[in-house]
Amino acid sequence: MGESKPTHSETCCEYCGRPLAPCVVEFGGRRIVAGFRECDCEGARRQKARVEKAEAAKREARLSESRKRAGIPKRFLNATVQHQSLLDYLESFEGSAGQGLYIYGSVGRGKSYSAAALANAFVDAGYRTVFTTASAMLERIKASFSGRGETETVVSRYTACDVLVIDDLGKEDAKEWSSNMMFLVINARYERMRPTIFTSNYSIQALSKRLGRKGEVETAEAIASRLSETTTPIYLTGPDMRITSRS
Repeated sequence: MGESKPTHSETCCEYCGRPLAPCVVEFGGRRIVAGFRECDCEGARRQKARVEKAEAAKREARLSESRKRAGIPKRFLNATVQHQSLLDYLESFEGSAGQGLYIYGSVGRGKSYSAAALANAFVDAGYRTVFTTASAMLERIKASFSGRGETETVVSRYTACDVLVIDDLGKEDAKEWSSNMMFLVINARYERMRPTIFTSNYSIQALSKRLGRKGEVETAEAIASRLSETTTPIYLTGPDMRITSRS
């Protein structure tokens, strides 16, 4: 018997009309036409480019929505990592063993932008990421006190995620409950070896004094101790970015 030949009706390019070359596969002793090769005419290339552009836009929309759900502010949804030290952290993250970052410096040095850029990178890579300011986290937890079982759920959002980013640590009120709650979140992540990224206007030593300014010295020192052990400090310098961007 001679070799069987695939049978198919001729399929032509919808843009130039040329017959398309069939894609033939061997299966069960038969040759089967599994489709047709793309045409390389100008019309087909333009259509392919339009489809790829539309798919890219859909991917960007999905990523943007994921970033919003993580709590990343609208202003920083397109923030990208720019400092080499932060790029180095991302590259070595798989072996971080719970090690986070403590990004600090004066007002306007790009701390929030840098933290959001890291959060964007983690979201895009598929990590469960939460971005919040210290004050907003504490206010959300406080608001949950009136709901039965709700507080545990809210706190879990911050303690159970893969990566937590806490912006503006030290600006929150230093009341006893807020200091204790901040310690609870930080300690839970410390014990579970889950990385946390912080930004602050204060060095860790100055932060300890800041958090203990209303008498919660022991709790403040405990927080600072854990930050010293589990974060790498990154000091951002330079001009105030908010002022220079307007000049």
